[in-house]
Amino acid sequence: MLPELWVRALEMPALSVTTPYTLRINLARLLRTASPAEAAIIAGLRSDIPASAFLSAYQIAMRAVDPALPPEQWACLCVSEKGLRSLSEMETSIEAGAVSGRKSHAMLAMDGIDWLYVIARSTSGLICQRVSAKAEGVSPHPAKPGQPVIPELPHHVVDFTASPVDSAYLAEDAHQCINKPFRYHEDVMVLLAFAGWVLRVSEAHPGHQRLIECMRALADGYRISAAGYDKSQLDAFDALIEELLQISLPEKLQQTWHRDRQLLLMGKKARDIIRSRLA
Repeated sequence: MLPELWVRALEMPALSVTTPYTLRINLARLLRTASPAEAAIIAGLRSDIPASAFLSAYQIAMRAVDPALPPEQWACLCVSEKGLRSLSEMETSIEAGAVSGRKSHAMLAMDGIDWLYVIARSTSGLICQRVSAKAEGVSPHPAKPGQPVIPELPHHVVDFTASPVDSAYLAEDAHQCINKPFRYHEDVMVLLAFAGWVLRVSEAHPGHQRLIECMRALADGYRISAAGYDKSQLDAFDALIEELLQISLPEKLQQTWHRDRQLLLMGKKARDIIRSRLA
């Protein structure tokens, strides 16, 4: 059976990236009243399309980057640079309280994001600081070509020209403390939210008891303070993704789901490496 909170979520109107203000205030309420994993599931249960579930899940995961990020505000983590093979080659830098350089992958940077959390070089090594999306010297423009999955949430290239950082946030050793852990938090939140969306649109909740059990197992083991996967979380993740990919959806949704669920498979190589190390 579904938990009562899940049932109530299914009875409520769907939330959508096409109405971002409504999505923002509802997600803020969730962030205040539910644990991160529960918030991701309920956000998925209330989403109209996978993109809406992904956006909510991503914002929940950003609270692992900055627990003090206000619930009403949205943010994205800026790490990628075109042609970057190793973080040691990163060209974006933060000096004297300002960031300069280019990041190739920033979700909704042209509209909707409040803060850009930028990982960059500094005299003390890689650090992460945040920049207002409206700060002087921040210049986003469309990435070309657009991403093949979740096109409703365009990612952008962002140029920073001596853009002032917010001195209230600073994370040292940013690869180990921010970048690596974030991949775990994003993976888990997105998978839980996608599973919630599948439950909403599949219209056969009693027949998906195994899926529900897998969702609860992954959610119960999740901790926002975790630095990454342990073996039990990795097992729970793999069990849920295997179950999720077996469920058939209404024909009108199959093309969208087949396209967007590729997000769940992109990190498989990295998870296989983690599993081999844990073994």
